[in-house]
Amino acid sequence: MSRSSITKNDRARASAAHPGTATGNGLRWFHGAAALVWIIVVAAAGLGLSSYWQGIGASVGLMALLALGMIPVTGYAGQFSLAVGAFYGVGAYGSALLTMNFGWLGIAAIVVSAGVAAGAAYLLGRPIFRLRGHFLAMGTLALSEVFFLLVNNLEITGGSSGLPLMALDVFGFELFDTSQHLILNWLLVGLVLWGCLRLAVGREGRALKAIRGHEAAAASAGIDIVASKTKVFIASAVISSLAGSLYAHQVMYVNPPPFGVATAIDVLVIAVLGGMRSPWGAVVGAIVLEFLHQSIEGVLTQLLGSAAVGAGQTLVLGALLVVILILRPDGIVGVAESIVQRIKKKPATAEPATQDEEYVTMAQARVTDDTVRELEGHALGEVVLSARGLVKRFGGVTAVNDISLDIYAGEVLAVIGPNGAGKSTLVNLLSGNLLPTAGTVSILDEQVTGKPAHVVARHGLSRSFQTPCLFEGMDVLSTVKVGAHLRGHIGMLRSSVPTPGALREERELDKLAHEVLDRLGLARFASEDAKNLSLGQQKKIEIARALVSSPKVLLLDEPCAGLNKAEKKSLLVLLRQLGREGIAVLVIEHDMEFVMACADRVHVVNFGATLKVGTPAEVQGDQAVIDAYLGVPSDSVKAVDEPLEPEVIR
Repeated sequence: MSRSSITKNDRARASAAHPGTATGNGLRWFHGAAALVWIIVVAAAGLGLSSYWQGIGASVGLMALLALGMIPVTGYAGQFSLAVGAFYGVGAYGSALLTMNFGWLGIAAIVVSAGVAAGAAYLLGRPIFRLRGHFLAMGTLALSEVFFLLVNNLEITGGSSGLPLMALDVFGFELFDTSQHLILNWLLVGLVLWGCLRLAVGREGRALKAIRGHEAAAASAGIDIVASKTKVFIASAVISSLAGSLYAHQVMYVNPPPFGVATAIDVLVIAVLGGMRSPWGAVVGAIVLEFLHQSIEGVLTQLLGSAAVGAGQTLVLGALLVVILILRPDGIVGVAESIVQRIKKKPATAEPATQDEEYVTMAQARVTDDTVRELEGHALGEVVLSARGLVKRFGGVTAVNDISLDIYAGEVLAVIGPNGAGKSTLVNLLSGNLLPTAGTVSILDEQVTGKPAHVVARHGLSRSFQTPCLFEGMDVLSTVKVGAHLRGHIGMLRSSVPTPGALREERELDKLAHEVLDRLGLARFASEDAKNLSLGQQKKIEIARALVSSPKVLLLDEPCAGLNKAEKKSLLVLLRQLGREGIAVLVIEHDMEFVMACADRVHVVNFGATLKVGTPAEVQGDQAVIDAYLGVPSDSVKAVDEPLEPEVIR
């Protein structure tokens, strides 16, 4: 089965299994009602407010639009970008130059300026996103400073004097009045807000949140980390450029100061104040920040005089921002969402007990599976995953030393060994999360050596991690759907716009995820925050995320950790079933009862090298394996009766 798209068989099976499943992110009647209310409120504000408050409202709308440009790249993807000032300036100066110097129409100038911003973001995105954390913040902040210095010194931009330009012409209708700009700005804010909300629950939005949560896990699900970061950076640049063009036509004049570092910091304050993780945070933050500015100005003027307003505003807002970052880093919208979730939260239903679980041992479950395989005439297939001479060195330490292995279709291969033997490093080499120092890896005779994890995943490999790698703020269903990333094809733009194809694909992914959750007994937790569940349940969620991609080979790193006896037996039955379905399974595990009952072959690793490969019975009886790892039963060790020599204290 191809992992690159959803097949007709997938659709039919998913529809049959969950005919009434709703995605929760399709179009509903209340979406139209909310849009209508937004339009009415914006029109009422534009027509009913005084000219002073109309000007304030138009400016707040622009700041909200800028903050919306920051939310996807910083809030969704977790990439601390402060390049908003630079792209804001690209839009403003682009519109000014194209309309005044070349006589372009305002709309055409806005579109071309956004295209220039997108092109610049594409060229800068890939190198700049090699940086992380505060280095990335400093790098993107430098872009704003470089842009400021350029426009402040170039003759074509008017230097520090700036450039004038005409009012915005929209198909022959010129926007002079402040009320018109207020209405236009907030209608565009509503449109971008809607797109960001749609993106958050779509395929690309889940990919961005997965990148924010754990890049290695996201790459193992087939997500191209660099491409996703670059695409969202482009989207942020286009939104910021649009805000800049609107600003230029609103004031009909551009000069350097509004496009420097200060603007980037103001937008960051808005996003933090409102809530970085939600697009609503941009809207709420912009309104609240302006309210605070007005309130602080009024109070300080009365208490200390007008001379104290500037410094006083900075002091009060800075102190408030520190308090928010310490107490509620999720901002105002985050507080509101947590209150709503607490009200709506229902107690999780207890996991139903299975009456016969404690009476069926793992060995008995294996006997039952062997009987079924014999009746079905099951036989191992071709080699799916092959590794030859794998070596991995970290400086002077050799973690993996010349390991070779083959995994056949329909086989369960267990890799065992002492702690520090190199088992997890081996899995990282096979999955592309680490590059080998030497050796080769191939999947179905196609070389994947040295290819990144997202490319290896496209060849049909899925994996879980030793410590569950889940994503903050995502429920169980969305976490599992991250694993189905390669089974969809909707990109970032279509994720933001509810086209029929995008909605249909999302419903299909939703049903396929439910099918896997049902299989692992996790369906009742679909709407729960994945990180709030027990360790055993989190392990099962990771397995579900790996299975939903319909892999050819499945790598599981210590899946039994945190599972009770009954859950381990259920996992054993599942892995044996997957083998009968033709999936090649490699499992790293320390539970020897599970390993010996589950595995067709066992590969023993010690000090980074292969110690023994054979059937469970052969491995159990090998003296070298016993000495290095398995040990001997305690009753076979004779106690020493002679008393120990007393220690001489000198």
